[in-house]
Amino acid sequence: STLPALVLTNALLDKYPPEELLDTHVVDMCSAPGGKTSQLLCAGFGRVTAIEASPRRSRRLVENLSRLGLIDKCEIVVEEGQNWMPGDQHVHGILVDVPCSATGTGARRPDVLRRGGDIKELLETQEMLATHCADNILDAGGIMVYATCSMLKAESENQVKKLIEKGTVKTMPIQGHEVPGFEDAIDDNGWLRVLPGNLEGDLSSTDGFFVARLVRK
Repeated sequence: STLPALVLTNALLDKYPPEELLDTHVVDMCSAPGGKTSQLLCAGFGRVTAIEASPRRSRRLVENLSRLGLIDKCEIVVEEGQNWMPGDQHVHGILVDVPCSATGTGARRPDVLRRGGDIKELLETQEMLATHCADNILDAGGIMVYATCSMLKAESENQVKKLIEKGTVKTMPIQGHEVPGFEDAIDDNGWLRVLPGNLEGDLSSTDGFFVARLVRK
């Protein structure tokens, strides 16, 4: 989905005037194959860092950004996100589209629903990544978007609730005008929860996914 990068971009464009965008640093965590990274690169931010743990997937990221003519604008880091630190760089926005069970894609990829199995390791990775990004990477006042393509609350809503309870971040509600066609998918928390097959028209084949936007206290 393009919506995680969109709601991060919207918040940062609202926060920073055009003359300050070149000083804005945005991080795309778990960035391959590069669709979200390319969206961020096209938004006008001065610096975009793409983190990808898998060397194999990072090659696809490089290929896609090269094909789009964006490779020179991006710093690519092949490292597990929970180990990456920004050093002395400020980070104003971060997109955390975590590894997940992908159960929201089951309508077009039935194999993900047949896998079953234990998601305990995924849950641990998700919590570790989200906590590290909020506590150790993001500047105070910075914007973080947490996203999954999962139907499971354990990977989505519950992870965000746990993160908020730790006290580092709070919700920055997604507004209906930001996500045309998805207005009714915004829940009472201001998070976006899309169920496959619940939308009409051109959006009827949309995968299930979850997006929450948070701000660092």
